[in-house]
Formats: sequence, structure tokens, C-alpha cells
Amino acid sequence: MTNLNKLCALYDIQTRTEQEALENLLTIHLPKEYTAKVIDKLKENGISSDSQTVRNTKAGISKNILVFNAIVEIAREHKTMSNRLKKILKNNK
Repeated sequence: MTNLNKLCALYDIQTRTEQEALENLLTIHLPKEYTAKVIDKLKENGISSDSQTVRNTKAGISKNILVFNAIVEIAREHKTMSNRLKKILKNNK
């Protein structure tokens, strides 16, 4: 479970617009299999992590800016793919 208030405090996300964007990414666009994707993204950058660290970071239990950034990047990638798919489907009607 994501505690958005805790995440916003931990990572100093102050403006309402940024908080809403983060909430949108983490609640709507982050895929169910995000832990494996985040671990793979971190490995690409030479960073070792495990699924518990990723889940704890997303939940706001622990603070790790590198892991948090990877989580947000995965969510942004999936949002982009979702928007492309919606556009393609809209154009095919």
C-alpha cells in the first residue's frame, strides 16, 4: 500500500500539482509486476536491490531515492505506453 503523504514528506514533494502527478503515476500507471521491472532497471545502472526494498520504498517505510526514482520511471513508461495505445485505438474507430 502506498502512503502518499509519507512519500511526499520523505522526498520533499510540496506542490499540489506534483503530489497529484505522483498519485496518478503510483496508483493508476504502476504495473502489478513493478518490483521485477524496478529491479531490472536498477541492475542496468549497476545497482543491486531486492523486491522487499522496492516495496518498502514505495510504501514509504524506507527512503531510497534511487529506488524511488526507478519506481517513478517505470510508472512513467507505462503511462506513455498506455497513452499511445489509447491514441491508436481512438484513431482506429
